[in-house]
Amino acid sequence: MRQPTLAAALALSLALACQADSLSLVTGNDYAPFADSKLPNGGLAAEVAVKAFAESKTEVKLDWSPWARGYEEAKSGRYAATFPYVKSAEREKDFIYSAPIYEIQQRAFAKPGSKFDFGHVASLAGSTVCVPLGWAPSASLLPLIKSGQIKKSEPKDISTCAQMVAAGRADYFVTDQFQGRTAIKGANLPADALTASSVVLESETLHLIAGRATPQGRSVIAAFDKGLETLRKNGGYDRIVAAHTR
Repeated sequence: MRQPTLAAALALSLALACQADSLSLVTGNDYAPFADSKLPNGGLAAEVAVKAFAESKTEVKLDWSPWARGYEEAKSGRYAATFPYVKSAEREKDFIYSAPIYEIQQRAFAKPGSKFDFGHVASLAGSTVCVPLGWAPSASLLPLIKSGQIKKSEPKDISTCAQMVAAGRADYFVTDQFQGRTAIKGANLPADALTASSVVLESETLHLIAGRATPQGRSVIAAFDKGLETLRKNGGYDRIVAAHTR
């Protein structure tokens, strides 16, 4: 018998992965400008995900869930994929990653006049970082978190982190400039209540991820990557980014 072509195999795999004629994806709120049900088209990453799959002729159904729950349900195969997530060694044990959706620069947000030297991570020993439940800690801080030299608070969302830092119940949180400003606003704090570090702790990329235990997970990622490539070539990607970051 002849082996099926790659295109045919991909189409068959996607058909098997689809439920109720659509691919089920999950993401969460309070991660502007990338994902929030209140944002236009659900945010930058949500719009990219839906339109990239559309370029691959794949209809998707997008659900909104608390981050930790959506993550676990994507890991178990309840959802075909979730987004947007940065890479981490722990996460890569359980998930397959797409091509990058967007590159972000991670900075620490602390009170103005903070004495922390974010250019020298070792000097942060004894501090408390706020990391929303379900988020991966900054890779540069992870060794000190694991050793207990940096304590970690895990509230439900990033706006709560902003409140905790402003109230002195945590020393800083780490995210990109867009999300940091949105978190401060969402916490009903003055725009200058917290400031971003001049130091970039690291540059990271956001991805769509599918559980390694998910049937046809690799085919789901392949379809997304193919659609994302098309979206970049036809200018659709740049238009989406511009609409959400201006």
